[in-house]
Amino acid sequence: MTKQTLNISPLSLVILIAMIISVSSCKSKKNLAQVTAPIEEVEEDEVPVNEVEETPVVEERIPEKIPTKEEKLNKYMRAVSSAPSTAAANASIDEALTMFSSSEAPVLVVIYHDGANPDYDEPTTIGKYLDYLKDTKSKPAEVEEVVYDSNGNIKELVLKK
Repeated sequence: MTKQTLNISPLSLVILIAMIISVSSCKSKKNLAQVTAPIEEVEEDEVPVNEVEETPVVEERIPEKIPTKEEKLNKYMRAVSSAPSTAAANASIDEALTMFSSSEAPVLVVIYHDGANPDYDEPTTIGKYLDYLKDTKSKPAEVEEVVYDSNGNIKELVLKK
């Protein structure tokens, strides 16, 4: 047997490699339109308009609404009336009472409002009213008017049904 050798010239080898590379690059998933144009050299002083760095967009923070004392008190009263256990209701009562100057702060509940002359239920104290909510599980009345003492604690409360 005779040994046969391929006699390939260097020029033929270069052409063969170029064809292999061009065929393999056509298999790429990128379209020709997706290829970006080369960046032109720019002098240091001049910056093209389309190449100006954009400043990052900073999301504007919206401050959370801080609940007022009246909203907190309404929340505590709803928590007392809907508490799953007596211990949970008592914990909510203790937290609510920290807003008052004492547990004996007077509470008036408006049952009927006819113009300038409201009719009130029997006067009570905040301690008794919160215990009433705990025992009856009834819907609490909403805060209508609050009178604060010099320390910022509630000393009188008017509720409306």
